[in-house]
Amino acid sequence: MTPVTGVQRLEPQDGEVFILPAGASFEEAERLCEAIQTAKPGVRAVVVIGEIEDLDQAALNRAGWYRQ
Repeated sequence: MTPVTGVQRLEPQDGEVFILPAGASFEEAERLCEAIQTAKPGVRAVVVIGEIEDLDQAALNRAGWYRQ
């Protein structure tokens, strides 16, 4: 499990990106997605595991992002 150094209140907004550390598991990402939907039903957000800079252009395009 990813260590938690501090708990913060999140108010997710449409289009937000949440970045988990590279060591986070897919299950942890799923739990974060569920928590986001519980906190604000219907919000559209992206959860990324690892550094977003490491995603290649094809992956970004599939997600609807366009690197410039």
